[in-house]
Amino acid sequence: MNKTFVNTCITVALVVSGVAQVKAQSSYTLPKPVQIELNRLEESYNILDQFSEKAWPGWNNYLEFPFLMTFQNGLRVLVGHPSPPAGFVIYPKQKVHGLTVFIDTMNLNNFTVEQPLLCGGGVLPYGTDKNKKPVLSVDVSLTHPTGDAAIEAEQISAEDHILMFMHELMHCYQRKIMKNEYGNLNLNPDLNHALYSDIEGLALLFAGEQDSREKALPFLKDFCIARSFKYDGMSKMEKLQARGDEFREGEAVYTEYIILENLKKDFKSQLTTEMDPGYTQFRDADKYLKIKTDRLREDHGKTLEISMKNYHYGCFEALMLQHYFPGWQQEIESGGSLDLVLRKDVRITASDSLESLKRFRDLYQIDSLRSKHEKIISGRNATYAMFNSLKGMTYVIDFKPIRQFISGLADPKLTRYSLGLLVMFPDGIGSLKFDGVSLETKPVPTEANQLYYIKMVDTNPTKADKPYTIEYQLKEPDDVYRNVVITTPLFTLRAPKVQLRERENRIKIVILSRV
Repeated sequence: MNKTFVNTCITVALVVSGVAQVKAQSSYTLPKPVQIELNRLEESYNILDQFSEKAWPGWNNYLEFPFLMTFQNGLRVLVGHPSPPAGFVIYPKQKVHGLTVFIDTMNLNNFTVEQPLLCGGGVLPYGTDKNKKPVLSVDVSLTHPTGDAAIEAEQISAEDHILMFMHELMHCYQRKIMKNEYGNLNLNPDLNHALYSDIEGLALLFAGEQDSREKALPFLKDFCIARSFKYDGMSKMEKLQARGDEFREGEAVYTEYIILENLKKDFKSQLTTEMDPGYTQFRDADKYLKIKTDRLREDHGKTLEISMKNYHYGCFEALMLQHYFPGWQQEIESGGSLDLVLRKDVRITASDSLESLKRFRDLYQIDSLRSKHEKIISGRNATYAMFNSLKGMTYVIDFKPIRQFISGLADPKLTRYSLGLLVMFPDGIGSLKFDGVSLETKPVPTEANQLYYIKMVDTNPTKADKPYTIEYQLKEPDDVYRNVVITTPLFTLRAPKVQLRERENRIKIVILSRV
């Protein structure tokens, strides 16, 4: 057969297949739960039209950044992208605030998307524009609630999603107002850091409870002096990274806070409860404002916590600056940081320092705090040494293909220690269940690492036996199995689809589907 003819036939077949796929996508109707999320994005833009300048003078470019939503049924929805990547087609049935909506249905599965949904995400380049320049975009995943319903109840309301959308859009604007960019700091606190971080949070709480600048000033000075002690011994780059992280996350939460305050005054909603039964048009804005203070109150004393404190501390530093030292935004845009701008404005004297040290002892109970944090730091260090000593058959379970965070699924009552992105469960991680996946483990030391991975070590493997047994409904190429039950000496795993990767003394199980 003529080779040119064969190639032509293949090309025609691919074109016909592509046309058929585009037609199939064009006739697709978004499920109602997905339409609800787009309506919430529309409302986010509506709110920013009214109040973005209140959150930060000059913030008006929020429509320039595309929004990518990924759902558990494989659907991807892209809003406002100048040049969508391959796989996306225009969805002509809906626009969001005048922005074009694109959808990708090429990888749909049989998962049923239903409200309520958990929402999480971040900002990253996605695709390129017509000039081949990367396009900064908001990337969010919307997933069904699992695990502790009480915790997740604070993350699944319509208002939560709208606030989160605006939070991420502020991150996009921060590229314009931040003079210095540094990577996310993954610092592991020592005793000094944990101790003075606790005092910082208490000082911000006390300052926020005052009704005048005169009354708040001593506590703001306490915060600044505790910050000096906390940063003692850190390198210049570590300080720059820490300050950058605190501004990025804290100012984005501050944005939520300021918008919530303004929503209480004169808000014109475009999203009705008929369109979104879970939406109350921020009638209880005070509840969401209280959550911000509650989280500061809950987290300041957590020894090993750093990341979430950036959200709370940065927010309340910005609030104190806004209340008592207006005009602080210009100093940030000139290269300042929240804590250093605050320190300059409160004007600490030698006498102030002595008074703060007395309050550290008498009001903040520094000796008691030191004993508490020392016990936890010692426990973390001993646990880390124990994990490093484990030798034997290693099992790794990889949840990254389905984008399932692991440590959040574990019972919050279990003992755990964090070290960067490593979460150590010295007594085991217990039972984990979501969608079609379940994992029953024995009480053996277990790591949850890099958000998506579980690692366990069988320190006394039986050499005569295979390190696992597997039951399955169907085996596919590349060691892919469907509807499996995998049993090892340490755990039993049930999953709809997995891939096995084996090498000496190591078994990796990759979870490929949640349904």
